[in-house]
Amino acid sequence: MAAKIVVDTSVLIKWFKTSGEDLLQEAKQLLEEIERHGVEVHVPALLLYEMGNILLLKTRLGITALDDAIQRLKELRFAVAPPATSLLRRAVRLGRELDLTFYDASFLALAVELRCLCVTAHRRFFERARNLNQVRHLSQVGPIS
Repeated sequence: MAAKIVVDTSVLIKWFKTSGEDLLQEAKQLLEEIERHGVEVHVPALLLYEMGNILLLKTRLGITALDDAIQRLKELRFAVAPPATSLLRRAVRLGRELDLTFYDASFLALAVELRCLCVTAHRRFFERARNLNQVRHLSQVGPIS
């Protein structure tokens, strides 16, 4: 069985927006390891909307480049988890318990459900969830396979 991982938007955006971002080398290394070892990447459905929003508002890409970025996003091999009630409930509980946004808690809830690692480059998210030992900051991921 292949290894699994959940990556949040703060990590995935670094695979697209490579200027004005920190931890680009770490993001590139993570992507290379995922591809080399066939690691299954899982994300909640909201990632697609978050990525679209970032690409639209935080880049100067024209319409053609935005279309290309959305196409590249679609071509990435990751499993998109639909907003199932059990996942949403878990996200609410984790969000309340750890003082996380529902968005951040959604990634963590998916990782908990799948019993896998959740990688983030978002410092606040990491600091609040680090005691679960299931969350890794992108700067400290190391081998995942």
